[in-house]
Amino acid sequence: MPELLSPLRLVTPSGDESALVPERDHVVGRGRECDIVLSDGRVSRRHLRLEPTADGWLARDISSNGIWVDGTRSTVVPLVGKEVHIRLGAANGPTLTLIPPPPPPPPPHRPAAPDVSTEETVLAGHGGAPSQPPPPAPQAAQAAPGRPISIRPPAPAASAAPPASTQAPSPQAPSSQSVYLRTLPTFLWLAAVGFFLGALIALS
Repeated sequence: MPELLSPLRLVTPSGDESALVPERDHVVGRGRECDIVLSDGRVSRRHLRLEPTADGWLARDISSNGIWVDGTRSTVVPLVGKEVHIRLGAANGPTLTLIPPPPPPPPPHRPAAPDVSTEETVLAGHGGAPSQPPPPAPQAAQAAPGRPISIRPPAPAASAAPPASTQAPSPQAPSSQSVYLRTLPTFLWLAAVGFFLGALIALS
């Protein structure tokens, strides 16, 4: 049973009004042991039980004669919203008026937590100020105040280069150094053969 559930107001056919506390169930019937006693032959000794629940009050039929709401026989009637008129024992039986408590107020609205995912992270040691982009580099075209600016003419395009000579380059004579490098392996090979033959003659 929730703490916010309020008492249920009940009005008997004779006009007597009661406030039923939500700490326990309440029984309506003809028996003297009932919480609400109705002296009518169409009412059973234990006819109706009023139950406090987590969703509000319920009226439950515990008789053999039944209960009616708006001309329709019912077994369990939720008591929410407006007052409910229940007839006991027959569609024209004695009327029991049940007035449910108003619904509890909605919980107070709490503002949503701010989204810190997009905030800029400040590094320690920078005084808590956000990092600033570096200043733009000075343009090379700017000159010191009071000095004239020298403007160089643009470099000639590649198409303006002088035409190449149509004459083929004359072959150059090989230098003495290149001739020496070419003949050096032959001299080394002959020297090695002579050394090998001299060694064979000495051994023989």
